[in-house]
Amino acid sequence: MEKPKLRELQFTILDGMADDYEDVEQLYLYLNPELPRVRGPLRDVVDEIAHMLRDGYIAPKHSNNEAVAPLQPVEFTALHHYWFKATAKGTEAWQSFTRHKDAPPR
Repeated sequence: MEKPKLRELQFTILDGMADDYEDVEQLYLYLNPELPRVRGPLRDVVDEIAHMLRDGYIAPKHSNNEAVAPLQPVEFTALHHYWFKATAKGTEAWQSFTRHKDAPPR
């Protein structure tokens, strides 16, 4: 079985939620600990979270408002209401990812 391949930003998002549920804002702050100098725009984080949900790397575990953002089905226009956790697939990908390879998968 082929191991899942992650992009660098996907790995960092999974790394940020390795020990607890996280929302979009917390993940953004995790990616940018030295604000105001940022590593990437918030829109890239939100886009990557949507891709990771679709690819099964993460799943919503809590919603701040289930009327607007139910856990199932996920309301992609309301990602900022969710708290996410890595799935088994995401955890496996996170554990097998290595930053020291020639280049992260794209």
